[in-house]
Amino acid sequence: MQKILIVSKRTLGNIVLQTGIIQALKDAYPRTQIYLACDQRNAGAVEDHPDIAKVFRLSLKGLRARGFFSLLRVFRKERFDTIVTFGKDSQACLWGFLARIPVRVGIRNQPFGFLLTRSLREHEIELNSLEFWHKLTLLFAPQIRLQFPIIEVNKEETAKLRASLFKQKIPKRFIVWHLGASIEEKRYPIFQIIETLRLFKKQRISLPVLFAAGQREHNFILELEVAVNQSNIAIPKVFFAESMAYRAMASLFSLADLVICNDSAPRHVAAALKTPSLSLMAKNRKFRWQIYTEAQNAHFLYADSLGESLAIDSIEPNEIVRMIREII
Repeated sequence: MQKILIVSKRTLGNIVLQTGIIQALKDAYPRTQIYLACDQRNAGAVEDHPDIAKVFRLSLKGLRARGFFSLLRVFRKERFDTIVTFGKDSQACLWGFLARIPVRVGIRNQPFGFLLTRSLREHEIELNSLEFWHKLTLLFAPQIRLQFPIIEVNKEETAKLRASLFKQKIPKRFIVWHLGASIEEKRYPIFQIIETLRLFKKQRISLPVLFAAGQREHNFILELEVAVNQSNIAIPKVFFAESMAYRAMASLFSLADLVICNDSAPRHVAAALKTPSLSLMAKNRKFRWQIYTEAQNAHFLYADSLGESLAIDSIEPNEIVRMIREII
């Protein structure tokens, strides 16, 4: 096993978790070269990863990559020994078969799953879970152990960020509230964020809050900034960051006392950095995604969402403030 291609067209949160699998592979098989094909929007998060030899940027429409045959030629030229696909992906099944990759690993119960040489049936409770990805990887790498990702931030970039925060009069101790979410209903409503901030003084929470977001939340954070300014909240001080890329987010989280986040990539980043985090999630996600332990300093609050809803607005502001007080 000299060259492995991992295909993952999923979200950034999934990619962050999957770096734990990649790190475990590299630990068990140091001479193996690992390549990753992922959504071009997530590529920047892993292109500098020390255990990844190369990242192939996929231009996706839904979960289908544009330029199927161009990518096939590239994969055939690389002469991979193994291709493993995290998630149901007919294109990846065909790439592995047509590129004549000897070991083809993936999910059995999908179209073209019969083209795989090693496969597992995926059940609903295992969908996109770290434990299931680990079981898939064991099919071709039996020596690897299950581990969470570990992120090491660039010390020089982090020092520059700390200096920048100091110029903005943000003290050494602060809370980051990241508003990122893959879909709208995963976001905590603005009026409830305002109410949460109002309760800080009552609970004697004096740390300032820095709100951050990704590019997709630009309008949301602007609306929040207007709402905060109109609410005349005196304590704590509130700051707003520009939309930030993955590396800047990791550096910021490494400096924070606490990261508050939704059910999205930032909570995996915080856990990988072992920065204390509080995730706001729908209760139906509890079984599948409360995978962290005390070692990751991860804490959770669950909304009483109906059915498969991912809405978190039923979490009361006083619950959030209580948890913040306990954590810090």
